Amino acid sequence: MRRKYDLRNKRNFIIIIILSIAIICIFSLFIHKYNKTSKILYKIGTGCIIQDVNKNYLNTSEDAELRIRWNDNYYLIYQDKKINLGKKVIVYNTITGAMNLYGKFYEINSDGKITSYNNETILSNTNEPRFYKIDDREYLLIDKSIVSSDRSINANNYLLVELDKLGNAKLSNYKLNLKTVSSTTLVTSNYKFDIANEKLTFNNLDIDLKKIIGSSNEYKEEKENPANNDIGKTNNNGTKTNNQGGNIANNGGQPGNKDSVNIEELRSKAKSTSIVKITPGLHQIDVNYVIHDPYNEYKSIYAEITELKADGTNKGGTSIVSLPKNDYQVTLGNLKVNTTYKVEFIYTTVDADTNKTVYHKITGDNDNNSYMKITTLMPSFDISVYKYSSVNKDLIYKVTLPNDYKVTKANVTLTFKYKLYTEDGEFIIKEKTIPSNVDIIAGEGHIDLSEYNIDRDSSLKLTITSVEGEEGILNVNKSISFRL
Repeated sequence: MRRKYDLRNKRNFIIIIILSIAIICIFSLFIHKYNKTSKILYKIGTGCIIQDVNKNYLNTSEDAELRIRWNDNYYLIYQDKKINLGKKVIVYNTITGAMNLYGKFYEINSDGKITSYNNETILSNTNEPRFYKIDDREYLLIDKSIVSSDRSINANNYLLVELDKLGNAKLSNYKLNLKTVSSTTLVTSNYKFDIANEKLTFNNLDIDLKKIIGSSNEYKEEKENPANNDIGKTNNNGTKTNNQGGNIANNGGQPGNKDSVNIEELRSKAKSTSIVKITPGLHQIDVNYVIHDPYNEYKSIYAEITELKADGTNKGGTSIVSLPKNDYQVTLGNLKVNTTYKVEFIYTTVDADTNKTVYHKITGDNDNNSYMKITTLMPSFDISVYKYSSVNKDLIYKVTLPNDYKVTKANVTLTFKYKLYTEDGEFIIKEKTIPSNVDIIAGEGHIDLSEYNIDRDSSLKLTITSVEGEEGILNVNKSISFRL
């Protein structure tokens, strides 16, 4: 009995030793990883776009730090906050056009080979096409221009694609955020990406992206219903068929045996003109439309564009842009930024009795209007404090200018309060506004504050009041407040 007891004690003792060694090893590995990751630090500059762990976008208006924790999550130390960015981070610098990737990314090359990247990956620019798989049903497309095959989506520099299990996708960058609910193919200068099917095509090389680290995508492409293919086909007896099985004579004569069909009603339903999507830009408005005119009854389809004043009345002349029947997208160009236009979509037919042209207007903003009010976009301008020298009292600020709007001069003001001492040693508080102009090439401006006695707790405000560019002076009034 005692021998059994001793054996059981020895077995328990060995188990305790093994568990103790395992715990010590795990703890040592944890300490090692903690010490290793605590030394990793990346600098994030001003004007960088980053997504947090909840997919919210952040634009850094001052320098920040990026650190990695023992759990492999990246954290942004910014303005006295620690922001969780998750295990994979994409940083796009709007000033330099560079992009940095942090974490594990898989690049798919044009020859089908996969390159795996860890930790920090530096891309000097986003003008060259690249394609990355980030995770299950998550992708990163990089190129100067990324468009959908139907031209309804247009993105620059990069685009994040996140699929749900049904093949729908969220497309986003810092300027675009939309959801697809139909099959969409994205096109760059070097490849095509069929989103729902997760298929990447370089020239004639098709790559199944589901085979790269796997996919939980459950999307299945719907097959065309063969019954629908009979619509509009001609039988041997020279009649056209509808999907109800009834026959309609080519000369508009008697219908078939099954149904009685109203020819004019059928013709009316068969033709349609629809404005599917309006996408305003800086200098243009992109229009996606559908025209179905099987009997070629439309004489012309066009859009009339008129600039509006602030009170809603017409400001100038009207320009006309044709909408070709065999196309699906048109650009209304040569427009001013941040300007409201009245857009009317019109198609014409010819009256069979009088041979006169009849004008039809497609309903606009609501049932009472035959037009749409569309405002072009305002260019994005940002201002941030870059550096302040407490010795020279020199303030350096940065202005982030858009790539697609030419600016020759940015007008900036700095407003603050300071102490002005009198001859008897007393002081009064005064407010001062200093005008400044930014160096467009460098994107930086300097303000000398050496003659002002500014408290550390005083609030200062930098404001981009206006810019001077291709369209004259554009009021901006974008401000930030800060303390020295």
